[in-house]
Amino acid sequence: MTTTQSAPETAADGHNEHALQIQDVRFAYGGVQALAGCTFDVARGQVTGLIGPNGAGKSTLIEIISGGMRQQSGRVLFEGEDVTTMGRTRVARKGIIRTFQLSRQLERRPVLENVLLGAPDQPGERPLRAIFSGGWQQHEEELRRRARELLEWVGLTHLEDSPANALSGGQRRLLDIARALIAEPKLLLLDEPTAGVYPALTRLIADRVRELPSMGVTVLLVAHNMSFVARACEDVVVMAAGQVLTRGSLESVRANREVVTAYLGG
Repeated sequence: MTTTQSAPETAADGHNEHALQIQDVRFAYGGVQALAGCTFDVARGQVTGLIGPNGAGKSTLIEIISGGMRQQSGRVLFEGEDVTTMGRTRVARKGIIRTFQLSRQLERRPVLENVLLGAPDQPGERPLRAIFSGGWQQHEEELRRRARELLEWVGLTHLEDSPANALSGGQRRLLDIARALIAEPKLLLLDEPTAGVYPALTRLIADRVRELPSMGVTVLLVAHNMSFVARACEDVVVMAAGQVLTRGSLESVRANREVVTAYLGG
């Protein structure tokens, strides 16, 4: 097996450059080993792709990182802090936000409201806090302003009053990203963000994802669409059989014989 390459240990300013560190993470569904000692780092301020054949353990790992499942051994470090035993809510408060393979919206509610659902700790939703603390209306207006900025950024402004069920598959993916971003993540986990999306919108999603590091957001994404990965990702981690096979640029991992074997068998 190819030796796993790690992201640089230290940034030029002396700070730890790892946003995320996965250390020997293991998980089994019954007798099936989904993760078998998975280890790699995600560099801060980059878009890192996580690819591999079906059953490689990619989505299981995303669920563990986001706090939805707990690994059976190993550790997950976020910005140097052990988040291994934290559940989804605490992990989200630390700044790790995810999207899902199947896009999730309130189908009959307006697109703008669906974006606002991602905003954490809205004071207007807590009656006592709303009554006894001033400025909650101003806070609500600020959230709406931010939601509209995000809708403009993903190209959905003209649909803000439309119900979510009026959106195409690609527009739903863009809505997912806007809703995740209103939570102000430090690390965004995208699970198959272009599944079922037409090429034109796939390119738009890739371009927007590439902009996220300039907005202070590190990205780890799972994808099967290699054109999307090539356009969006600076670094690619390849998984197979619950472990990291290799990492590097998409061009370099495509040329790796072990990667070809993992995808094609043999």
